[in-house]
Amino acid sequence: MKLRTRFTIAVAAAVAVATMAVAAVAFLVVRTDLRNQVQQQLASRAGGVVHDAARMRDGIPVRWVPPHSDRFGDSSPYTQIVTANGQVWAAAGFQGLLGVTSTAEEVAAGAHSPYYYDTTVGGVRAMVLVFPLRSGLAVEVAEPLDSVDSELTSIGATLILVSAIGVGLAALVGWGVARTGLSPVARLAAVTEEVTVTGNLSRGVDVHRPDELGRLAASFNRMLAALRRSVAAQRQLVGDASHELRTPLTSMRVNVDLLASDPDLPAAERQEILDRVADQVAELSGLVSSVTELARGETPAQAREDVKLHEVAADALEGARRDWPRTEFRVSLRPCMVTGNAERLRVAIRNLLDNAAKFGPPSGPVDLWLSEGELIVRDYGPGIPLEDQNRVFDRFYRATADRSVPGSGLGLAIVRQIAHAHGGTAAAEAAPGGGTLMRLRLPVF
Repeated sequence: MKLRTRFTIAVAAAVAVATMAVAAVAFLVVRTDLRNQVQQQLASRAGGVVHDAARMRDGIPVRWVPPHSDRFGDSSPYTQIVTANGQVWAAAGFQGLLGVTSTAEEVAAGAHSPYYYDTTVGGVRAMVLVFPLRSGLAVEVAEPLDSVDSELTSIGATLILVSAIGVGLAALVGWGVARTGLSPVARLAAVTEEVTVTGNLSRGVDVHRPDELGRLAASFNRMLAALRRSVAAQRQLVGDASHELRTPLTSMRVNVDLLASDPDLPAAERQEILDRVADQVAELSGLVSSVTELARGETPAQAREDVKLHEVAADALEGARRDWPRTEFRVSLRPCMVTGNAERLRVAIRNLLDNAAKFGPPSGPVDLWLSEGELIVRDYGPGIPLEDQNRVFDRFYRATADRSVPGSGLGLAIVRQIAHAHGGTAAAEAAPGGGTLMRLRLPVF
């Protein structure tokens, strides 16, 4: 069921419940008012009977009947006298029309207060008032309820009709409001379906509203923008990786073909070719590892936790010392806490150390400093030309002077990606006296 339909049904149901409640209350109020009017009429007629009886100075005669007691009908009242011993005094032809109850006898005997009750008199619904007249006598006055019932039926039908019209109008208004209010959702659904079918991420939802639907549309547009950037980055990564893989694969194929085409190669030449193939395999392995690391950075963020950055840096340093045993590492690590992923931060620091050891003198030194969220790695190599300092963090970028040095050109790109993922920055600058400073800044707490 569509959201618009559910909204319309909900509005109509709410209005229906409210309308029925109001109609029920109105019906009960009118019914109570009409019955009160009948009770007032009965009390007035009872007062007339008491007045007529009071004019009889010699007492009420036996079998006395109040005047106008022989005209009961749809609009005429009926009156009869009840004695304490259960006798009924009524007009000729109406003997015992109301019947006698023990409660009416108690009213005649003075043992019960006056009361009202509903009954049927000659097939006509009526309200009856029983009240004491004299000691031993009580009067029963019946008032037809046909006019009241007819009026209540008419009022009930009118209330039902008005309620039905109100529910219908509410449903119509609710449908219109839902159509207008949910139109951005419909446009959002249409764009989503189009993007799903066509893969076109350039679409967006043009909604400018200050409410929740406007926020939803803006969030959707931001999500599409982020998805476009991610897809573009993936395509660039795949394209760059394909380009970088082509050269070592081609060289490896040439060497393998050379080995296969001449089984009688001298042992020294064969070993030289095998060494080149081994180097190319190692180069490919490093390139694939770097591409995989970059791809990890483009997946949703890993779980974050409190990280002791000085311990992560010490762990990365231990690995660097194993791989660069001839390089001297000079270290100053102060305690530092950050929020992030320890494994990813270790990769970033290790890449900075490897980069410094690779481009510095064979025996170093390489300086590693950590203080207040800033990690600095310095080498004492030839340094980075000023025009290349802003580009060394680009994927696969290699300065002209460094293209003979083995590597994939992805290490510093990984560092910058990890820094950005942790809300930090990565930068390169010339070091005083020569060499390069790599700064990794992270927010601390």
